[in-house]
Amino acid sequence: MLQGEIHKLLITGLNNEGEGVVRVGDEKFVLFVPDALPGEEVTCRIITKKKNYGTAKIISRENNSPDRVKPLCPAFGLCGGCQLQHLNYQAQLKLKTQTVYDALHRIGGIEFPEVEECIPSPSSWGYRNKAALPVQDTKKDNFLCGFYKSRSHDIIPFKSCPVLSQQFNKNIQYAIAELKNANFSGYRENNITSFIRHLVFRNTSIDELLFGVVGSRNPSKTERSKLITISKKFPGHIKGTVFNRNAASGNFIWGDTFTALTGEPTITENLGKFKFQFEISSFFQINTAQTLNLYNYAAKAALENSPENILELYSGVGSLTAFLADGTKSVTAVESWIPAAKYIEINAKNNSLGNITPHTGKAEEIAAELTDKKYETVVIDPPRTGCAPEVINAIAKISPQNIVYVSCNPATLARDVKLLISAGYTLKKTAPFDMFPQTGHVECVALMSRVKE
Repeated sequence: MLQGEIHKLLITGLNNEGEGVVRVGDEKFVLFVPDALPGEEVTCRIITKKKNYGTAKIISRENNSPDRVKPLCPAFGLCGGCQLQHLNYQAQLKLKTQTVYDALHRIGGIEFPEVEECIPSPSSWGYRNKAALPVQDTKKDNFLCGFYKSRSHDIIPFKSCPVLSQQFNKNIQYAIAELKNANFSGYRENNITSFIRHLVFRNTSIDELLFGVVGSRNPSKTERSKLITISKKFPGHIKGTVFNRNAASGNFIWGDTFTALTGEPTITENLGKFKFQFEISSFFQINTAQTLNLYNYAAKAALENSPENILELYSGVGSLTAFLADGTKSVTAVESWIPAAKYIEINAKNNSLGNITPHTGKAEEIAAELTDKKYETVVIDPPRTGCAPEVINAIAKISPQNIVYVSCNPATLARDVKLLISAGYTLKKTAPFDMFPQTGHVECVALMSRVKE
């Protein structure tokens, strides 16, 4: 099999990037074929060939899978945001259940992991409460704003996005048009005149909107005045506009300096009987309705056997913390990102919860300091990279009876589960939640218990 060759293939699998998978020849060489679904016979050209895998591009499709649907977004296949719009929703859920099972089996080394069926999102479209759009200054467009192409830093101009609500789309369309009309420039590396790097929008179920502008430098007096004028004319209710200065290289959106240009720098979200205040850069789950389902499930798992003391690592603004604190004597909550961590105490007070002790610092450092404390349950909700090894070691020393692991990455979950199993724990069950419909991403809650001696 050589680059440029044409082959007729029957697709047998699907990965979580939405690519068809087929194993070819006696050596079972793996080919990934974008926009191909299992059961479809395709004629394709080999585009790349590596040692163990290759990629191919479809020339023609002989038949359509019964699971194939027409994508709602005209940018599907170009935009890197949604990989599964061509797959019906029930098939998406099955794929995500299988993704979690395969990770725990192959990476975690568990022969038959108990994985529940993926819990569907209450809404499969219009569910996102956050959008972050990069802005570039190019030769053709000095304010090119949209989403990145798949596996690229090239931008597809924003027109609309079906996983955002209609009002959310209107707000983004308005902001881009007005900033262009006001002659703002996007970002170009090593260009001192370039300015805006990202536009960030966050809204809540109670219709509050925060608008964020991330710039490579501080705005001039004229630019600041223009930003304020644009902010005051948003088509939807806007709670506030925030400017963030980020002069650092790299892809991380936020710098250290935040300035409120208009209104307030925070918004409020309701989850069940609780309400949470947070800033534009704070971590908060992007699918509000599904978050309530996940938190109820995770809290119920954490509160099994009526623990009196719970340690929660990677606590964000204290949202899951409140659900835990409502059913136990004491929760110790740890968060490193200062703009989020400072709201743990605020949100505890706003929800009349006096049994939460917040700590600001890295999970691995604070957890190491708390290894002499008694916690019957530890709850962790790390970023996609999973837990640092020091966190796993600290949990092993604390030796809680139960561990509840909330994860947005099945691969790193499986890696950490394997380490915890070697530390004396067993995986009881894992529940996937579809927090990100139309994408290959899946959130899950894993419950682990210490093996009885």
